[in-house]
Amino acid sequence: MKQKITLLFSFAVIAFGAMAQHSQGIGVHLNTLDVNTPMVWKNNSGPKTLTGLGQQDLGFSLSYWRNVYKQVDFSGKVNLMFHDYSAIDRNVYTYKNNQLGVEIEGAANAYAFKETNKYNAFISAGLGFGSYSNKFGAYVPAGLGLQANFNNDTYIKLQSEYRFSLTTKTESNSLFYSIGLVQSIGKKK
Repeated sequence: MKQKITLLFSFAVIAFGAMAQHSQGIGVHLNTLDVNTPMVWKNNSGPKTLTGLGQQDLGFSLSYWRNVYKQVDFSGKVNLMFHDYSAIDRNVYTYKNNQLGVEIEGAANAYAFKETNKYNAFISAGLGFGSYSNKFGAYVPAGLGLQANFNNDTYIKLQSEYRFSLTTKTESNSLFYSIGLVQSIGKKK
């Protein structure tokens, strides 16, 4: 486990260093996790509606964004999710009400317009790894986003992802929603 995390961290450092000539930003995000909707859709056990916000689990993220090509950027996130992975995803009873999931996620984001546009839409896809109640897991996030640009320095990002679980015994497929504030850092070259 430590070797995998070290390898992932080393790859991220090399990737970030190789892209040093482009604009970059850091962000803070509020997240929600919905595991109920994908289960209902898969089992065809109810109406095809989204789970309400009150039934979703909350979390937070810190992110790093770097433009790598005209309308493409790379984002790296560290997510903390408060969710009962044992009981809900693995059907194992636990006395703990809420457990912690720690995730590291990298994604490529392709934008519809130039970075300087006031409003922009984007699609994203990536790979994420996490530790969920002491079990290792991996997932593939794919989704859509909207970005509002304030003076090319501050951005508000709304994202919605479907997370395809690669380790279904650890975590289930889920929907992930995020709203975040991203601030540019460094000089644009």
